[in-house]
Amino acid sequence: MSIISRILGNPSKKTKQESEQRGQFVAPSRFAAFLGLGTKAGVSVSEEGAMALSAVYSCVRLIASSIASLDLHLHRVDGSLREVASDHPVYSLLNSSPSESMTAFDFWELMISDALIHGKGFALIERGSVTGRPVQLHLLTADQMKQHNIDGQLAYTHRDLDGPIFPEDLLIIKCFRGISPIRQHMEGIGLAMAAQEFASRYYGSGGNVGGVLSTDRTLTNDQYERLRQSWQQTHGGLGNAHEVAILEHGLKYEPMKVSMAESEYIKVRVHGAQEVARIFQVPSSMIGLEANVTYNGAEHQDLQYVKHTLVPWVRRIEDEITAKLLREGERGQVIPRFDLNSLLRGDTSSRSDLYRTALQSGWMSINEVRAQEQLNPIGPSGDLHLVQVNQLPVSSMEDYAASVTNTNQNQNE
Repeated sequence: MSIISRILGNPSKKTKQESEQRGQFVAPSRFAAFLGLGTKAGVSVSEEGAMALSAVYSCVRLIASSIASLDLHLHRVDGSLREVASDHPVYSLLNSSPSESMTAFDFWELMISDALIHGKGFALIERGSVTGRPVQLHLLTADQMKQHNIDGQLAYTHRDLDGPIFPEDLLIIKCFRGISPIRQHMEGIGLAMAAQEFASRYYGSGGNVGGVLSTDRTLTNDQYERLRQSWQQTHGGLGNAHEVAILEHGLKYEPMKVSMAESEYIKVRVHGAQEVARIFQVPSSMIGLEANVTYNGAEHQDLQYVKHTLVPWVRRIEDEITAKLLREGERGQVIPRFDLNSLLRGDTSSRSDLYRTALQSGWMSINEVRAQEQLNPIGPSGDLHLVQVNQLPVSSMEDYAASVTNTNQNQNE
């Protein structure tokens, strides 16, 4: 029986007891994902709730979509030569459609998103019954997964699937330490969420932080409650902002003063967003926090983003593909590699200078340069590697001049 059949089983044959047990099976982290964990800022931080914070959403989306946009190649290595193994059965699985219902871009974007939000991203590997090769990758929702130790062996279960799933049948992409950055840094994210909630409440009340209605008269409980409700109905909320109040019977209104902490909530929000950017190792300018970034500064930030943020992620993915999707005899001969060159290309002037140096030094051919620019080769002559020889030792000048003279004479004859 295949892993898919064993896990999915036949729902119609489940007993009532099995269904009840299955209904009780929810990973502990799943409750936290919805209920959240308390923070010193006074808000509950959940993995799903944190995605409502624009800085968290922007960082997760940026990293996930950046990786999903990269070309993922399988290289077949033969000594010092390597070629793209587009005929390998795993190649289309990684680049075209991992499953019947999902494109490669959507698969990697959701997989990395799960890893960023929950600490791990999971995909069930379906293998062919005859070849044993991976034929489909089924994305599993990370918040439905639970880790177990079965007779000393690591295993996972999923709320909607039957039976344990062992690591060799799963493609598992982990973030640093396999722990959700949101859970690891819930205090910093909680502060940003508290600032956002304060801003929402502040503007929702029309910028009114509250006040006190006072009178020399003694009010009964009913009079007090009717007065409070009437004032709130007439002057509370964004729709009633700046309405004129008419006070009778000696009533006086004294607005509460805005404290320094409240008046600087914008700074707190910016600081919270910058803290989120640091947590996810994303340059703050990439999530809209810095408007006046110079061209050189932006190029440097792009390089740092690729080097310190994306490279660790793609290396983890490449290693997991090698371990889980390639046969043991292929490892080292077939190598998965993400193409990061498209993110490091720079502007036209910088690329021209690089290509000029590469061509003159002989470490790139014309066709290799054209391939980098998504252009067709010019033919076999474009595969030649050329080296300039326009500099000679002074002692060799006479010999070089004589050889040029002889060459010209031969051509004239």
